[in-house]
Amino acid sequence: MNPGPGPVGRMNGYALIATTLGAVAVSVLAVLLLSPGQGPPVPDGPAAASVVAERFTPAELSRADDYRSWGRLIGLGSLIVQLLVLALLVFRRGPVMLRLLAWLGRRPLVGAMLCGAGISILLSVADLPFDLAAWQLGRDFGLISQGLGSRLLDWAMAAAIALVPATLGALIAMFLWLRLGKRFWIAAAGLVAIWAVVTTWLWPVVVSPVFNNFDSLREGSERTEVMRLADRAGVEVGEVYVVDASRRSSTVNAYVNGIGSSKRVVIYDNAIRKLDQSEFRALVAHELGHVKDQDLWRGLAFAMLVIPLGALFVQLGTVACLRRRNDSPEGPAVIPALALMATIAALVLQIPGNVLSRSVEARADRTSIQLTGDPQGLVDLQVRLARSNLSDVDPPAVWQFLFGTHPSTLDRIAIAEGAR
Repeated sequence: MNPGPGPVGRMNGYALIATTLGAVAVSVLAVLLLSPGQGPPVPDGPAAASVVAERFTPAELSRADDYRSWGRLIGLGSLIVQLLVLALLVFRRGPVMLRLLAWLGRRPLVGAMLCGAGISILLSVADLPFDLAAWQLGRDFGLISQGLGSRLLDWAMAAAIALVPATLGALIAMFLWLRLGKRFWIAAAGLVAIWAVVTTWLWPVVVSPVFNNFDSLREGSERTEVMRLADRAGVEVGEVYVVDASRRSSTVNAYVNGIGSSKRVVIYDNAIRKLDQSEFRALVAHELGHVKDQDLWRGLAFAMLVIPLGALFVQLGTVACLRRRNDSPEGPAVIPALALMATIAALVLQIPGNVLSRSVEARADRTSIQLTGDPQGLVDLQVRLARSNLSDVDPPAVWQFLFGTHPSTLDRIAIAEGAR
């Protein structure tokens, strides 16, 4: 699979460029096809800005901006370090690393497993300072109550969980790489697609309970409200759980995850304690909007559309990395190159994915208003969420475009104001 120098190498470069452009084009087309038709709103500047000015003090806005600005720096630093670690493993290897790769190459499949495990551990360790920085930031601003020991235990458990798919994934990738040659990307795309479905199904019942306790929402006014709204939306919600988020932080949230038998609505215990009736109703109605419109399947459909060209990009980029280093295409050096290119592909495809996500979230807000008939409840909820979570009500446009999965608080208030 190593094209070597000369015309073959140039052809691989042209194919990589064409695949990159094709992947971007397909992802944009996928957003257009899957968007619910109600994208992020154009804010009604005066109305939304007036609500922000009335409901937030300058000190509150400044404090949230400070918190989120530091959080963005920590997140960006973590991302850069992860990429640098992978790039160094691919392009800058010292004598020790070269001898280790040569030793691992004696048994390519076992060597690939060890290489995948080593990369996973190395990335987890490299990310630990940023994880602790985010933890300390949350404590400094009063959002996080979790102690250092508990945080380190969470980090260790997350690292151990990540080690399993990294090790098995490296083994499978190396096997397919050796057996299929240029057809590697086809099998890889199929396996990644299956993995996306399986993890969406199993994550709520296998991984999430490792970190939190989930209890069925007890009979009472909150459960009655959830069932009433679900009936009005005409959806089967599966189970409704309360998660003990207060063990770690004071943030307020709810979410929907799982498919089929694992489908569930999860509400933070902080939300039950802190939200008034209209705010709670707006929060639940928003999540039921996701169930009603099958938004989890919409996200999976996006993944199915972009994964094939993404996998081809990863294959061609890996070949280019091997060629640049003159590495054997049959040795464990394939694994860090695959990891680097897969990370780059995920980062690039995440951008249109976030565009779709913001559109879906905006539509869920509108569905919430339709179910409750209470635009003011949504306004009050957004104000409460912004205060409780120290949200930046109007984040930098570039950051919002690249990383924002939800419309900004200002935009979400605009949705409610526009529904009056």
